[in-house]
Amino acid sequence: MKLKSLLFGSAAAMVAVTGAQAADLPIAEPVEYVRICDAFGTGFYYIPGTDTCLKVGGRVRVEMHWVDADPPVGSNIGVTDRNFNNYTSRARGYVRLDARNQTDFGMLRANLGIYQTLGPSNFGDTYTEGTTLETAFIQISNDMGTFTFGHASSFFDYWATYAFDTRIGTDDPTGEQTLMAYTFNVGNGVSASLSLEDSKSDGRRGGGVGLYGGNRYPDLIANIRVDQGWGSAQVMGALREVRGAGPGAGDTELGWAIGAGAEVAVPGTGFKVGGQAGYSEGAVGYIMSGSAGYGGIIAGTVTDGGYTAATGVSLSNAWTVRGGISADFATNWTASISASYGDVDNAATSGFVDFDLWGVAANVAWTPVSGFLLGVEAAYSSVDFAAGTASADADAFGLMVRGQRTF
Repeated sequence: MKLKSLLFGSAAAMVAVTGAQAADLPIAEPVEYVRICDAFGTGFYYIPGTDTCLKVGGRVRVEMHWVDADPPVGSNIGVTDRNFNNYTSRARGYVRLDARNQTDFGMLRANLGIYQTLGPSNFGDTYTEGTTLETAFIQISNDMGTFTFGHASSFFDYWATYAFDTRIGTDDPTGEQTLMAYTFNVGNGVSASLSLEDSKSDGRRGGGVGLYGGNRYPDLIANIRVDQGWGSAQVMGALREVRGAGPGAGDTELGWAIGAGAEVAVPGTGFKVGGQAGYSEGAVGYIMSGSAGYGGIIAGTVTDGGYTAATGVSLSNAWTVRGGISADFATNWTASISASYGDVDNAATSGFVDFDLWGVAANVAWTPVSGFLLGVEAAYSSVDFAAGTASADADAFGLMVRGQRTF
């Protein structure tokens, strides 16, 4: 009996001591783990402590180029024959962030894309390193439509190219501009957009001081687009003021551009064909790239117009067409061919000559795993200037290898 009492007493004492020690220990805070957000697609997760869904992505791209040109030099690249680098390389890294959440006034989205490039500024020995803002925009989507504010793809743009297009290739004027836009969803895949855009933010305002006056208003862009199971199509237009440059100059013309494009995909085959055509008077940068050339070899300067006190403002005009075919010809293998042609009649008062420019590019790409690409591309392009400047005509041929990892 004494032994039982001793054992029970010892056990009770131990429990009491243990309980007292446990009461003195700090209580661990609950851990909030990262949660998947499937409301906006794959790759989003909730930022801890918020109702905002974030997607983090990026890309690493490395390219090696070999270029041969006739003539290989010119004032636009500033190197001599013996200093011309046929071989060049380029490395680029992207960081992309996409944040979204539902609010009382609709889905709120913020998108940021930045990339940094180390590559040649021409075919000399100078390699430059610089950071570029790819995108930085805010979107609000609700029953009224979608509102976009910031640096985003121009609402004039539709189809670009299937080519890699780095040093030699096809002409591609698509890009991002700082804008304010509204998109109305009509229904059945049909939408209509109206956008106010700053063409200077992407270098599409060809010319400037000395050729014609500065901007007083943003460019006005409108499009109608359809997206269906067979593919998509778009028609678009742009309006721009082109005004006199001199003191007291009151002469003003209305520059404009129109375009249309389509892309058709055959379901289950990996085969697609796309293209776009455009015409412009005084807003040439929307249908042709501002440099109208590749890698500093082939160049025909694009300007929207010219101005003199005697004749006032005159507008440049141009037309372009580009298209391509892409097909998955084997498991993890894709081949494509793209081509473009542009004809530019520069304004007589601008001091720039007329020219036409064309290019073609073909590539083969292997994607052994999702997001990883290895490819090779061959391209040829040529520029022909108006009579009297034939010595400036140029041709260029390029080969390139690309390795790319997107995540």
